[in-house]
Amino acid sequence: MSTPVLKPDKKGTYYAHWTDNRRSKRKSMGTASLAEAEARFAHWLLLRHDTQPIGSEVDFTVNDCWAVYKAKRLDTGAIVGVEIPTLNWKVLEPHFGNLLVPAVDQDAVDAYVAKRTTGQLGRKVKPQTCRKELQVLLAALRFCTKKPNRLFPASDIETIVLPEAGEPRDRWLRLEEVQRLLDAAARLRRGPKLSRGERFLWIALETAARKQAIFDLTWDRVDFDTGTIHFDVPGRRKTKKRRAAVSISRALRPILARAYEERENDLVMSNQGAIWATIQLIAIEAGFGGERQKLSRSQKPKATGISPHVLRHTAATHMARNGVPLWKVAKTLGNTLAMTEKVYAKWVPDDPEGTVDLISQGRLEAAE
Repeated sequence: MSTPVLKPDKKGTYYAHWTDNRRSKRKSMGTASLAEAEARFAHWLLLRHDTQPIGSEVDFTVNDCWAVYKAKRLDTGAIVGVEIPTLNWKVLEPHFGNLLVPAVDQDAVDAYVAKRTTGQLGRKVKPQTCRKELQVLLAALRFCTKKPNRLFPASDIETIVLPEAGEPRDRWLRLEEVQRLLDAAARLRRGPKLSRGERFLWIALETAARKQAIFDLTWDRVDFDTGTIHFDVPGRRKTKKRRAAVSISRALRPILARAYEERENDLVMSNQGAIWATIQLIAIEAGFGGERQKLSRSQKPKATGISPHVLRHTAATHMARNGVPLWKVAKTLGNTLAMTEKVYAKWVPDDPEGTVDLISQGRLEAAE
């Protein structure tokens, strides 16, 4: 059997052409767009389970690789949380999509970083954001070098030096800042019911749960009798982002009880729509993010430094500062103890209270 090749017919529609036992065969890609045809061609080759041998005349573009990665990883649920890589691809595709895999070299990456950090490609971002986007690109390329998805050898991927990683985000809110957020959310409420933003803020700040865990939470896993919220979804594929069972705090209980009375369906959050913009609007109302932004309903607010991650980090930081043992903090977060100690141990004194007073036992005096 010959190696399939991609060619257009007289009407411009692309077909895969090959011969099998001296008989010509073809398969329509169903499009006159070369980029779309190449993506479908790569996907078709993979699904045939007889991908052409390494080193064949067929060259693959980054679009081809993304089509395979999306079909085999994102669309199948093999990766939890496909929203971020999908958004990253929207800004990666204009720059890299039509490049052949070997052309994704240091020059191409440096040009991408230059465009992104100066606002020539999408909104202006920092180099560490470019790093995260480029990691998604490399993941798609590397996926296509591994069996059974192997379209080309790993040696076709150039060695790339990515921008340096940024410092870990350490923004957390003090209690007075938390209260400002909650008060602002209440002021922005439309009607007598708790707003979706209020529900999210209260649950995130009083449980330290991740955004998706809150979105997935259903009322049947909120046990008012035992005072427990079970964030883990029965039957959910287990990942390193574990979901814990968390006690309902005294502050959260009346909020949940009210939300339950006002519920619209089985979801605690009513729906799984995006929450980022809502949080920014509440933060702006609370006085975060510098000057007050004047926005119409169609405008997207600018970042204020308040995010779902900051809310989770705030809850964990307050637990550590208030003396909760780190193993309990780790259990609540669904993280390993090692990771929790790495991030939050700085808030816990290494020595028991009063130990340092035993150094001199108060016998030393300062000079006049």
